[in-house]
Amino acid sequence: MKAPLLILVILLTLNFSFVTQATAGVTWATGKITSLMASATNPAIRLTGNISPDRCSGGTYGWLYFAGTAEEKNRIYATALAMSLSGKTVTVYTNGDDTTCRINNIQITSGLN
Repeated sequence: MKAPLLILVILLTLNFSFVTQATAGVTWATGKITSLMASATNPAIRLTGNISPDRCSGGTYGWLYFAGTAEEKNRIYATALAMSLSGKTVTVYTNGDDTTCRINNIQITSGLN
């Protein structure tokens, strides 16, 4: 009786250790990039769990768009693409005006060593 219970606990522990966590605050969100939307005028990303910061709207599907000029959006998108391909965790900083989420800054927050 004890052996099956122990095996179950070990399996559950291993399973939960592979779960990717995502957190969000008022104007920031941290997680892995799970989706990218390429667009010449309005590119966007989604983070683990489709989370978005508290003071902006990611809509039904959690899309976080980019702020700035077309060139600035392309630079941030290129960074997001690289981080997605490498599986790095990122923190994005957005507007806090209760409108559609617009990323102003993206930072790598894990795996730099």
